[in-house]
Amino acid sequence: MNRTLLAGAIALCVALLTGCGGYAASSEVFRRSMTAGQPEQALAAVNQALDVPKAEDLPKKTGGDNTLLLLERATILQALGRTDLSSRDFETADKNLEVVDFTSDTAGDIGKWVFSDDSGVYRTPPYEKLLVNTLNLLNYLVRGNANGAKVEARRFQINQKYFKESDAAQQGLMALGSYLAGFAFEVAGDAQVAMRYYADAVTTGRVPTALDAAARLHARTGQSDERIAGELAALPPPAPRDETQAELLVVVQIGMAPFKTAERLPIGAAVVAATAPGPGARLTPAQRSQANTFAAKGLLKWVNYPKLRRSAKSRWTSAQVVLDEQQVLSGGEALDIESRAVSSFDQIEGTIVAAAIVRMITRAVAGEATNAVARKASNSGAIGLLAGLLVEGAMTAVDTPDTRSWVTLPARIHVARARIAPGRHTVQVRLGGYTRTATLEATPGGWHVLNFSDLR
Repeated sequence: MNRTLLAGAIALCVALLTGCGGYAASSEVFRRSMTAGQPEQALAAVNQALDVPKAEDLPKKTGGDNTLLLLERATILQALGRTDLSSRDFETADKNLEVVDFTSDTAGDIGKWVFSDDSGVYRTPPYEKLLVNTLNLLNYLVRGNANGAKVEARRFQINQKYFKESDAAQQGLMALGSYLAGFAFEVAGDAQVAMRYYADAVTTGRVPTALDAAARLHARTGQSDERIAGELAALPPPAPRDETQAELLVVVQIGMAPFKTAERLPIGAAVVAATAPGPGARLTPAQRSQANTFAAKGLLKWVNYPKLRRSAKSRWTSAQVVLDEQQVLSGGEALDIESRAVSSFDQIEGTIVAAAIVRMITRAVAGEATNAVARKASNSGAIGLLAGLLVEGAMTAVDTPDTRSWVTLPARIHVARARIAPGRHTVQVRLGGYTRTATLEATPGGWHVLNFSDLR
């Protein structure tokens, strides 16, 4: 009996030391490749993770980890300019996404979501869900497909309405999607809907060039929105519109968004974090008492939970967009994903730690129960203690934090916009000492959207 339990304990220790690093480890190659400006390498790695030979193939199953991997591949394909396949992957993944609700469930329920033993369905934080439609809207615009962009804008509107009603803190994340939706409806000829979206972009996030776009639309069509009517009235009249000119919108994606890693926190600090006032579930007084009791017995020393970590500081915080090597286009930062992701996580971190503690308590209770049964059956305290440690250790081995997160998202997104003459043009994006160049043939009265997202 002693030898059997000892062998089991040794095997368990080996398993704990050599176990899988989770999604944070397996996705590291995606992040590093994108940061190094090697999206082709990132694409090869994600195809391997999906167990498919090429980007044109979908995996047999699109749920679980594959839902998140499809989001990763969609982002990588967008950086490579393969927007048709990117749209397919975004839309396939979107059907399988569920949003985590940290406000209406208990810590025990939430613990089932954020730990690997019950994480088959990927539950996305709100900012990731909102960005699926935003980035796919961009895909359609880059392809010149206004009708497809309008359909995606309507999907975005459904999520926009939900988060406006359930989570006001996420409104700033909607601003860029609203701006792109406004652009889509404007170029499609629906000025009324376009104005509403532009007003959303101004009031929720002050997206650069959004107010100017609304002013030009107002001067041309008479459409307005009461939320920005005063600002429009205060602006000088825009220059007369030259109908032969084309509309140019440039989007630049910079840096890498934060990602999740497994973090160990001493039990004392964890209890403080899990009982501090804040939104979402916290430890009940009974759970706090249990945690302190087990900590005093030495059965709880630390908790393991999914911590959001910033990527290495980006080399760039701003982008300069230059037309024909002489005109710097007006624009600026439209969305700071990094700051909003960190802020959102800070709001729920106490809830996640509480969930981790509740699950640790469950393990400690199971370990004590096994200890008592084994001690009684064997009449040996040592055997009972070892059996209890084995149960608790085995549960720990399979109860690792779910570190899944959308790691290939950019940290920031910039926009620039201008009216341009018909004909051939060169557009340069300058980031520090790096430059990316694209050419386009502007059509009279047409519109063009360029996306640059391979420099992170």
